[in-house]
Amino acid sequence: MTRPGVLLDRDGTIIVDSGYVGAISDVVFLEGAVEAIARLNAAGIPVAVVTNQSAVARGFFELEDVEQVHKHMAAELARGGAYVDAWFFCPYHPDGIVAPFARVSSDRKPGPGMALAAAETLGLDLSASWVVGDSDSDVGMARAVGAQPFLVLQTGQSTAPDVVTVTGLAAAVDIILSDHAERSIQPAVPRTAFPGRRYAEASSFAADYAGELSRAMATLDSPQLDAAARLLNAAYDRGATVFSCGNGGSASIANHFQCDHVKGVRGGTGLLTHVQSLSANVEILSAIANDNGYDGVFDFQLESLARPGDVLVAVSSSGRSPNIVRALEWCAKNGLESVALTGFTGGRARELATVSVHVDSFNYGVIEDAHQACMHLLAQYVRQSRMSAADVVSAVF
Repeated sequence: MTRPGVLLDRDGTIIVDSGYVGAISDVVFLEGAVEAIARLNAAGIPVAVVTNQSAVARGFFELEDVEQVHKHMAAELARGGAYVDAWFFCPYHPDGIVAPFARVSSDRKPGPGMALAAAETLGLDLSASWVVGDSDSDVGMARAVGAQPFLVLQTGQSTAPDVVTVTGLAAAVDIILSDHAERSIQPAVPRTAFPGRRYAEASSFAADYAGELSRAMATLDSPQLDAAARLLNAAYDRGATVFSCGNGGSASIANHFQCDHVKGVRGGTGLLTHVQSLSANVEILSAIANDNGYDGVFDFQLESLARPGDVLVAVSSSGRSPNIVRALEWCAKNGLESVALTGFTGGRARELATVSVHVDSFNYGVIEDAHQACMHLLAQYVRQSRMSAADVVSAVF
């Protein structure tokens, strides 16, 4: 299936065009740009950035500088509740002085290369998509692929009579969302899971991975995170046992949970917690799995170890692992509250848990990194909540 999307120029559309923007310190977001992108995200419309960066060919800065700028922009967008689904830039220019980049390229706007790459990566129907930019090259690219162009009009700039001009990205998004609603398009298919394309350089992959992780962390539901922290603090106050469990990479997070929520929280607080990972003992895991099946390795242990008032923290990227689901069902039937750390669609675990800390991502590594961060931040939150303001400032976390 294909779907409409929005292709955004960068300089002069999202951030201030101050010449060649090749350093994080030069990045200044235009007024309303972050909020406009967040509105597209909320409407389920994929967003790609497509930007000419001839400064690489001209020797003003390097590929890594562009990638760092995009990494920084992704982080700042995430702070504002927004994200870009895919980033594309063209470093080529025929008048360049850096040999590998001194050539003609169809990727360079008004050429269609970056738009076609965005369409392949995100599954876009370009004929139903929109391009927003501040130059004739943006309009040219839109026309080359059959997309609807919007031109952010600069003072004194002339334009063709058939081009829609706007005062900024926010004004363009107003029209796009109205157009999108009028078309009565069905809800968009899930956005393409990261990475969505093949990368030639690990550094480029790393920059986009960091952006995806930042975007994923920004999707955490704040009230649910607060609820998880309150639940854990209350359990520690009453001396209840907190159990953790997970499979594979999630098992390591469950084990690490025991470390940080026993050892870590004690520093400067004297807090004595009762935390046990149900994933840590290979002898009992293998014995239960061998005789009763792997689906029961966690609830079997809870039957022997848990008491009403205890808490379970279940870590599952998919939220569908049978042993995780069975453990959460057992908790619900036997008076235990629970926290589920999930990803993808959340599965049954998201529905069964007392509190659901869900990461909106479709990449296992990103989800597990986000879950690890949640484990750490909950431990550190518990610790600092039991320290004086002066002790928090002077302590090492």
